[in-house]
Amino acid sequence: MGKKDILTKEYLSQNDVFADAFNYYLYNGVKVIKPDELTEQDSTEVLI
Repeated sequence: MGKKDILTKEYLSQNDVFADAFNYYLYNGVKVIKPDELTEQDSTEVLI
C-alpha cells in the first residue's frame, strides 16, 4: 500500500492535477481552485 500512496501524492502534487480533481469533486467542475494560486505545504504540518 505504501507505493500507491507515494504515487498518489506525487500525482496530486502537480498543481493542475490537484486543482482539476478537487474542482471536479467539490465544485462540479467549476474552476474555483486555480493551479497558479496554489502553494505547496508540508502535509505533516497541516495535520498538526
